[in-house]
Amino acid sequence: MKPYPGENHPYLATYLSGFILALILTVLAFGLVGFEAGVCLKSICIVPGKLLFGGETIRKIPHWFIVSGIFALAVLQILVHLRYFLHLGFTSRGRWNTLAILFTLLIITFMVGGTLWIMHDLSEQMYSPDLSRDSL
Repeated sequence: MKPYPGENHPYLATYLSGFILALILTVLAFGLVGFEAGVCLKSICIVPGKLLFGGETIRKIPHWFIVSGIFALAVLQILVHLRYFLHLGFTSRGRWNTLAILFTLLIITFMVGGTLWIMHDLSEQMYSPDLSRDSL
């Protein structure tokens, strides 16, 4: 595949740096999940929510911090994939592709959010104590 005139061809270094970043983010996310579940490696033990080194507790991390860390790592993972593998950026050519993907994400968010909103509203109306068969 030949690049367009005046366009640089993506080099192997771009893919390798993206792969290494994605791998680091994945290992960090698995580490947070392992930290929450409890893992032991030689003399370092991670019991749920605590880091033990030689039987002594070093730190207790709250659950909300682990969940928000996993969410932040997921967002970073998406950005790494978009930048290094799909080559989306804010150059003149990539800007339109990026805007198209952002618009698609907005539409999907509206559709999923609206669906959940309607389902929640119907669920509340269905199980409402104010509604009884005698009033029908």
